Amino acid sequence: MKNNALKNCDKRKLFAYAGMLIVFIMVMIFVHNDYFLYSHTIAKVTDVKQETVRETQTELKFTETQYKQRITAVIKNGEYKNETVTLINNYSSSQVTDEKYKKGDSLFVTVTTKDGVLKVSCDGFKRDGYFVLTIMLFLYAIFFVGRKQGLLSVASVLFNIVVFVIATKLYMKGTDIFLLCCCASVLFAVVSLSLVTGRTKKTLCAVISALCGTAVTIIIAVIVLKLTKGSGVRFDQIEYLVTPNYESIFISELLIGGLGAIMDISITMSASMSELIEKDNNITFHALRKSGTEIGKDIMGTMVNVLFFTYVCGCVPLIVLALRNNASFNDIMQNYISLEIVRSFVGSIGIVLTISISIFVSSHLLKRGEGK
Repeated sequence: MKNNALKNCDKRKLFAYAGMLIVFIMVMIFVHNDYFLYSHTIAKVTDVKQETVRETQTELKFTETQYKQRITAVIKNGEYKNETVTLINNYSSSQVTDEKYKKGDSLFVTVTTKDGVLKVSCDGFKRDGYFVLTIMLFLYAIFFVGRKQGLLSVASVLFNIVVFVIATKLYMKGTDIFLLCCCASVLFAVVSLSLVTGRTKKTLCAVISALCGTAVTIIIAVIVLKLTKGSGVRFDQIEYLVTPNYESIFISELLIGGLGAIMDISITMSASMSELIEKDNNITFHALRKSGTEIGKDIMGTMVNVLFFTYVCGCVPLIVLALRNNASFNDIMQNYISLEIVRSFVGSIGIVLTISISIFVSSHLLKRGEGK
């Protein structure tokens, strides 16, 4: 009977995997032929002839080659569907502000007529195939690894996206951005942790720890900014800032940016301490807190580094551009990454505080629950 049950289970898994593979193939075929869904004209490249135009030398002594492509393509939708057209594309070897096209690419194009002759200009790649491929691979990977928990994680991400979109629309209608971020953070923490770990005591501990850790961190950040009057913080690095209320935007960034790491720390600590209590119901408060402290020390360093690299990596293109233009190290620190370093330091404070808060909350709620 046991062997038959295992065989049936293996068959169900095999059918499930085969079904998912079929769905994957069908979705990819559909995406590569979904031209009818677009109002923008799309042309598929059937032939490319390329020639070198010239070589130029940049101010930084780099040699850059200019190319010219004569592209033949077939229009796949719209008024001129199935028409064969020719267009010219100029690009450079660096491809900083232009792109190189090849046979098989689908391009967004603008079609005009003059004296009965079609004139076509390229507007860029049709990239939905790559986007859908990435999403499908992500969903399959998280399902194969996490199964039900993986799907719940995806559900939490979708919920957070919906909340973020709603908050953005409310902000555009005049609602205070900091108030919106506070409400959104509560929803992010409660719903995400509840979906992923279930409605358990360790989830309650994680939610309380995450919210308390985030609140204390933001309070400290606000107090420091008020006492120092923002001295040393380059708020002008916040791109496209068109409002004088820059402090609220910066604090909101700290709130949302640090919440993810703080939630990770809180659930890790709560789950670890819950496991310690399950293994030994007679463990003392002192021993539980000591074990929690040791766990916190092990994960604290890695999480601080993760937060630092997450913030700083966004500045890498600007740093490279500045270095290529002979900018000094001090200029780069002040003008490009000082704000990111401030964000990472504030988030790191939140991580350290959340470890202590998680130990306190978990040891009291979980241990006391076991005693009762």
